[in-house]
Order: sequence, then C-alpha cells, then structure tokens
Amino acid sequence: MKKSLFLVLLFALSQVQAQVKINLLTFESYSFADKIVTEDGYEGKINDGFQWGAGFEFLFRERMAIELIYQRLDTDGYLDKPVSSISGTNIINSIDRTPGNLSIDYYLLGGTRYQPFTEKLSGFSTLNAGLGVFNSKDNPSDDNLEKFCWGLRLGLKVQASDLISLRFHGQLLSAVQALGGGLYFGTGGGGAGVTGYSTFYQFNLGGSLNFLLNSKKKPSTTPVAPVTEP
Repeated sequence: MKKSLFLVLLFALSQVQAQVKINLLTFESYSFADKIVTEDGYEGKINDGFQWGAGFEFLFRERMAIELIYQRLDTDGYLDKPVSSISGTNIINSIDRTPGNLSIDYYLLGGTRYQPFTEKLSGFSTLNAGLGVFNSKDNPSDDNLEKFCWGLRLGLKVQASDLISLRFHGQLLSAVQALGGGLYFGTGGGGAGVTGYSTFYQFNLGGSLNFLLNSKKKPSTTPVAPVTEP
C-alpha cells in the first residue's frame, strides 16, 4: 500500500514537469541516538547510525518547492525491563537488558521554502509528513510497524552550477507512538516484546547532493550580420 501511494504521487507530480524544475535529491546524514521510555515500564535506547535516502524535488516557484523522499536508517538498540526477585525476606530489583537490531524506513511528502542570500547561496526550511516503517530484525513473525511520522529540516543550499547543487541540513524526524504493539528485541527465549508505546525522536546532521533533471536549453540566437555602408 505504501509503495503504491508513493508511486502514484510521483507519477502525478511528474505530469507537471513542463512547468517546474525537477531535482533528484540524494541524502547522506549521521543520526544521533535517542532514549525511549514506554508506557509499560520499559526503558531503552535506539543507537546512532548512518542514514541515507533519495527523492525528487519539484520547484514550482523560485522560492517554493514540493518534495517526495525516502530515507532509511539501519541501527541497533536495547530495551531494559525491570525485574524483581525474592531472596529470603529481601526483594531484589534488577534490570534485564535485551539488545536488538532495527531498521527504519521513512516515506515522506513535504514542502520547502527557500530564502536567497546571494545568487549562489540560499537558506531553506522543509516540513514533512508521511509514514515511518519500523522493522525489528529479531522479530520471529517479521512484522512491520507502520506509524505516522513528521519531520523538520533547516539548512543552506549552495548552487554549484546550473545542474548541480549542495544542501547542508539539520533534521528532526519523529514517529508518533512508534515503539510498541509488536516491536520485538532479542532472539530465542531471551527476546522482549514491547506492548506500551513511546514516541521516537531522531535528530541528524548531513546533506544532499542534487541534480537538475529537466534543464531547458537556452534558445539559440541567429547571429546578425553587420550592416556595411556601400
């Protein structure tokens, strides 16, 4: 379903290519770790990692654009479950830590506004919304969690040439109530399933190398022969 929606949106936007500039975006960034606390008493952490992605930007005006993008993070983390045991007349509280692997796919639609500073340098801000897909690689049922997510990106754009540009950004991504309802860490008998929910926040720093796909050739002008007096 999510892939079909992504393709439909891409096809619809591509039909207006005659009126807009279309840029291919490539994303490379470093994502920082985030601690989580779920409703059922679990505490844990999603570790840092390299995040990559790609997408298309449709520049309708000089300062306004719509983007359709995909980003992915492969990382690991752990969950801590409080455990109580009785030894004689004493109650001993401890933590049972379960590590696991996790991949996160983001399918996002967003709007961007540019603020030119010079002919080659612009600031920009982007607001995204879409679908976040969480997949615990240790989950024996191989189920995915699909959650609503949103994102915010702020940065600078450098126009290196007519066809190539660079963007440098700070980005915040958040999946609402993403962790829970089937997320599973660990393998075999040592696994831990999460039933409570926790909103996940992810901050990263990075950039994108962008390529203009539908540049228009400048109309050629016929040279005018100089007029000479007889």
